[in-house]
Amino acid sequence: LDYWTRELNLPIREMKREIAELIALRPSADEFLAELRKSDKRVVLITNAHRDSLSLKLEKIELAPWFDRLISSHDYGYPKEEPQFWHALRQDLDFDPARALFIDDSLPILRSAGRFGIAHLLAVREPDSRRAPKD
Repeated sequence: LDYWTRELNLPIREMKREIAELIALRPSADEFLAELRKSDKRVVLITNAHRDSLSLKLEKIELAPWFDRLISSHDYGYPKEEPQFWHALRQDLDFDPARALFIDDSLPILRSAGRFGIAHLLAVREPDSRRAPKD
């Protein structure tokens, strides 16, 4: 948000608010998250979204109760595509990559997680219910 606001000289945060009605929980996502919570595992949302974008999503969808932590890659200064992100995340969360499950809708990010050593990777085939599934 900061970069594009600066580069385009546009009020990106305000523009995001104008389309906030598009923010919605995917069908059955609450059921999936409820089962995850029952699993007695640590559940962490990690996103490349800026904290302001994440805050907007949290205003529209009550996500926080499903997670132990909500982390923006901006917290570490590296996007999830970069190896430095994964090192910073591991230092912060102290997790074992060989026992971790990571779910994402971006193949470059999943590949980055795999190179770091995340053993269990799951690609979201249909991240946007208004668009066709990804191959």
